[in-house]
Amino acid sequence: MNKVISAESITCLGTKDIQVDITRDGFVVNIIAWGEWYVEEAKDIKELEELLNEFNVQQYTINEIKERIKNA
Repeated sequence: MNKVISAESITCLGTKDIQVDITRDGFVVNIIAWGEWYVEEAKDIKELEELLNEFNVQQYTINEIKERIKNA
């Protein structure tokens, strides 16, 4: 069963809705940014953080998501 981590981030580029699904193979990230819906995959925490940085997600939100994953 997949676990789901959700967070919201408001940045200078607009609102981003983020959902991170924890899977056996890593993470599936659903993100709404710049009026578009993206579905991306990351195999580990480092790749997840790089992906979120590409979407200009604020660092405090990335830290919150990482903490929620750790506690999931």
